[in-house]
Amino acid sequence: MQNELKFRSELRVADLAAIRDILRSAGFFYEHEIDIGVELAETNLSKGEEASGYIFLIAENTAGPVAFTCYGKTPCTADSFDLYWIAVHKSMRGGGLGKTIMQKVSDAVRRMGGRKLWIETSSRPLYEPTRMFYLKNGCELVAELPDFYGEGDNKCIFLKRL
Repeated sequence: MQNELKFRSELRVADLAAIRDILRSAGFFYEHEIDIGVELAETNLSKGEEASGYIFLIAENTAGPVAFTCYGKTPCTADSFDLYWIAVHKSMRGGGLGKTIMQKVSDAVRRMGGRKLWIETSSRPLYEPTRMFYLKNGCELVAELPDFYGEGDNKCIFLKRL
Protein backbone atom coordinates (compact mmCIF):
# COMPACT_ATOMS: atom_id res chain seq x y z
CA MET A 1 0.00 0.00 0.00
CA GLN A 2 2.62 2.57 1.02
CA ASN A 3 4.90 1.72 -1.90
CA GLU A 4 2.18 3.24 -4.13
CA LEU A 5 2.32 6.49 -2.20
CA LYS A 6 4.18 9.62 -3.17
CA PHE A 7 5.02 12.48 -0.85
CA ARG A 8 5.19 16.12 -1.83
CA SER A 9 5.62 19.37 0.04
CA GLU A 10 4.10 21.75 -2.46
CA LEU A 11 0.43 22.45 -1.82
CA ARG A 12 -2.04 22.81 -4.67
CA VAL A 13 -5.43 24.54 -4.66
CA ALA A 14 -7.06 21.15 -5.29
CA ASP A 15 -5.59 19.94 -1.97
CA LEU A 16 -8.00 22.15 -0.02
CA ALA A 17 -10.95 19.86 -0.70
CA ALA A 18 -8.79 16.79 -0.02
CA ILE A 19 -7.62 18.18 3.33
CA ARG A 20 -11.24 18.82 4.32
CA ASP A 21 -12.18 15.27 3.26
CA ILE A 22 -9.26 13.70 5.16
CA LEU A 23 -10.15 15.60 8.34
CA ARG A 24 -13.87 14.79 8.05
CA SER A 25 -13.12 11.11 7.49
CA ALA A 26 -11.32 10.97 10.84
CA GLY A 27 -14.54 11.51 12.73
CA PHE A 28 -12.61 13.35 15.45
CA PHE A 29 -12.94 16.99 14.57
CA TYR A 30 -15.64 19.60 14.93
CA GLU A 31 -16.48 21.51 11.75
CA HIS A 32 -14.77 24.67 13.05
CA GLU A 33 -11.58 22.65 13.61
CA ILE A 34 -11.73 21.30 10.06
CA ASP A 35 -12.15 24.88 8.84
CA ILE A 36 -8.96 25.84 10.67
CA GLY A 37 -7.03 23.01 9.02
CA VAL A 38 -8.17 24.21 5.60
CA GLU A 39 -7.44 27.82 6.57
CA LEU A 40 -3.81 26.95 7.32
CA ALA A 41 -3.52 25.45 3.84
CA GLU A 42 -5.14 28.54 2.29
CA THR A 43 -2.66 30.74 4.16
CA ASN A 44 0.23 28.63 2.88
CA LEU A 45 -1.10 28.94 -0.67
CA SER A 46 -1.63 32.70 -0.49
CA LYS A 47 1.51 33.72 1.43
CA GLY A 48 3.91 30.87 0.77
CA GLU A 49 5.53 28.50 3.21
CA GLU A 50 8.06 30.92 4.65
CA ALA A 51 5.74 33.89 5.20
CA SER A 52 2.86 31.77 6.48
CA GLY A 53 5.01 29.61 8.73
CA TYR A 54 2.98 26.55 7.72
CA ILE A 55 4.84 23.68 6.12
CA PHE A 56 2.79 20.90 4.54
CA LEU A 57 3.58 17.36 3.51
CA ILE A 58 0.99 15.58 1.40
CA ALA A 59 0.85 11.80 0.92
CA GLU A 60 -1.00 10.78 -2.20
CA ASN A 61 -1.79 7.75 -4.27
CA THR A 62 -3.17 7.59 -7.81
CA ALA A 63 -6.60 8.71 -6.51
CA GLY A 64 -5.17 11.84 -4.85
CA PRO A 65 -4.16 12.97 -1.34
CA VAL A 66 -4.80 10.45 1.44
CA ALA A 67 -2.91 12.05 4.33
CA PHE A 68 -1.21 15.28 5.28
CA THR A 69 0.71 17.03 7.97
CA CYS A 70 1.18 20.69 8.77
CA TYR A 71 3.99 21.92 10.98
CA GLY A 72 6.15 24.98 11.42
CA LYS A 73 8.81 26.74 13.41
CA THR A 74 7.54 28.05 16.71
CA PRO A 75 8.03 31.83 16.70
CA CYS A 76 10.48 33.31 19.24
CA THR A 77 12.17 29.97 19.96
CA ALA A 78 15.65 28.71 19.19
CA ASP A 79 14.84 25.21 17.98
CA SER A 80 11.18 24.37 18.60
CA PHE A 81 8.59 23.42 16.00
CA ASP A 82 4.85 22.86 16.32
CA LEU A 83 3.04 19.94 14.75
CA TYR A 84 -0.32 21.51 13.93
CA TRP A 85 -1.93 18.60 12.09
CA ILE A 86 -1.24 15.04 11.16
CA ALA A 87 -4.17 13.26 9.58
CA VAL A 88 -4.63 10.07 7.60
CA HIS A 89 -7.81 9.34 5.69
CA LYS A 90 -9.89 6.74 7.50
CA SER A 91 -9.59 4.36 4.53
CA MET A 92 -5.78 4.37 4.88
CA ARG A 93 -5.43 3.87 8.64
CA GLY A 94 -3.64 0.94 10.17
CA GLY A 95 -0.96 0.54 7.52
CA GLY A 96 1.80 2.60 9.12
CA LEU A 97 1.25 5.75 7.06
CA GLY A 98 0.94 7.95 10.16
CA LYS A 99 4.23 6.59 11.48
CA THR A 100 5.91 7.23 8.12
CA ILE A 101 4.64 10.81 8.04
CA MET A 102 5.74 11.40 11.64
CA GLN A 103 9.24 10.19 10.74
CA LYS A 104 9.36 12.40 7.64
CA VAL A 105 8.33 15.44 9.71
CA SER A 106 10.92 14.62 12.38
CA ASP A 107 13.64 14.29 9.72
CA ALA A 108 12.63 17.57 8.04
CA VAL A 109 12.54 19.46 11.33
CA ARG A 110 15.97 18.08 12.23
CA ARG A 111 17.34 19.26 8.85
CA MET A 112 16.00 22.76 9.63
CA GLY A 113 17.84 22.80 12.96
CA GLY A 114 14.86 21.82 15.06
CA ARG A 115 15.43 19.83 18.22
CA LYS A 116 11.93 19.81 19.70
CA LEU A 117 8.56 19.02 18.15
CA TRP A 118 5.57 20.17 20.21
CA ILE A 119 2.15 18.57 19.76
CA GLU A 120 -1.20 19.36 21.37
CA THR A 121 -4.31 17.21 21.49
CA SER A 122 -7.47 16.65 23.50
CA SER A 123 -7.90 14.44 26.55
CA ARG A 124 -11.36 13.30 25.41
CA PRO A 125 -11.70 9.49 25.23
CA LEU A 126 -12.14 9.77 21.45
CA TYR A 127 -8.50 10.92 21.27
CA GLU A 128 -7.04 7.96 23.17
CA PRO A 129 -5.72 6.37 19.92
CA THR A 130 -4.15 9.71 19.01
CA ARG A 131 -2.39 9.99 22.36
CA MET A 132 -1.20 6.38 22.07
CA PHE A 133 0.08 7.11 18.56
CA TYR A 134 2.24 9.95 19.87
CA LEU A 135 3.59 7.86 22.73
CA LYS A 136 4.43 4.97 20.37
CA ASN A 137 6.24 7.40 18.09
CA GLY A 138 8.73 8.71 20.61
CA CYS A 139 6.75 11.56 22.13
CA GLU A 140 6.30 12.14 25.83
CA LEU A 141 3.33 13.72 27.56
CA VAL A 142 4.89 16.74 29.30
CA ALA A 143 1.83 18.72 30.42
CA GLU A 144 -1.92 18.59 30.70
CA LEU A 145 -3.93 21.80 31.00
CA PRO A 146 -7.24 21.12 32.75
CA ASP A 147 -10.52 22.05 31.08
CA PHE A 148 -8.64 23.89 28.30
CA TYR A 149 -10.97 23.06 25.41
CA GLY A 150 -14.06 22.76 27.60
CA GLU A 151 -15.24 21.27 30.86
CA GLY A 152 -13.47 17.92 31.26
CA ASP A 153 -11.55 18.35 27.99
CA ASN A 154 -7.91 18.93 28.85
CA LYS A 155 -5.15 20.00 26.48
CA CYS A 156 -2.47 17.30 26.38
CA ILE A 157 0.94 18.60 25.35
CA PHE A 158 3.47 16.16 23.93
CA LEU A 159 7.13 16.70 23.16
CA LYS A 160 9.27 14.76 20.72
CA ARG A 161 12.96 15.44 21.23
CA LEU A 162 14.86 15.18 17.99
